[in-house]
Amino acid sequence: MHHILIIDDHPMVSIGVQALVKTVLENSTISFAYSFQEGLDALARTHVDLMILDLAIPGSRGPEMIGAYRNVQPDLKILVFSGRDELSNAPIYLHRGANGFLHKNSFDAEAAKAILTIMENKKYVSPKLKEAMLSNLMEGKAMQPDPVASLTPREREVLSLLLTGKWLKSIADELNVKISTVGTQKNRIFKKLNVDNIVDLARKFWYLEESSADHL
Repeated sequence: MHHILIIDDHPMVSIGVQALVKTVLENSTISFAYSFQEGLDALARTHVDLMILDLAIPGSRGPEMIGAYRNVQPDLKILVFSGRDELSNAPIYLHRGANGFLHKNSFDAEAAKAILTIMENKKYVSPKLKEAMLSNLMEGKAMQPDPVASLTPREREVLSLLLTGKWLKSIADELNVKISTVGTQKNRIFKKLNVDNIVDLARKFWYLEESSADHL
């Protein structure tokens, strides 16, 4: 008997995932949690064979959630199930110890494959991510485990403030620098992280919004 824990704050999504799991792992029981803390509480009560984890849950700690959940159950298998940009986020979560990353736009067959692969004690990587990894390998590049690693300490500080919704003038006042200096740093951040605007930046590196002080 396998016990599966689904953590997602959208009940209809959880029900859909439950139905899929039941078709893949017939001999299984399923429970639900709707926030980061509820996930911790569930793990403290019951042994879980597989956690299917959404990232945009109340109380989310971004990549730190992987370690926090493993502190409760070290042998826990974790499949990240998210609508966030896969090429940007999957390497981070896999690097932190997740067993797989599945985009929410994936077809049922791909989701079933991800679940079975992880239950067989293997890592799951989507064809899209495999192709990106192969392309980087052919070009002599490595998949960067953390997209913000290329930023300077001050650029990381500016990035953190941008993601809290602050304007350039407010950031300049807080850091005691000129607005033009912050503008230059913002442009460098956009170039290094390959985004065109704040919306794309937030979508790509959303986890910094939740706990930028901890991760930067």
